[in-house]
Amino acid sequence: MAYTLAAGIGGGAWLGWKWDAAAGHKVAWATALCSLLGLAAAFTIVFRGLNR
Repeated sequence: MAYTLAAGIGGGAWLGWKWDAAAGHKVAWATALCSLLGLAAAFTIVFRGLNR
């Protein structure tokens, strides 16, 4: 469960960081957005696994 959450948040943060760097954003809003999306995806995977 911890690895799923770490991978979701870390993967989202990395993707957002790359997006911010490529677009030249001064504020890292894409990093924050992708991290939250990764967190939501990880929670979805974890909760679906717990229901089985």
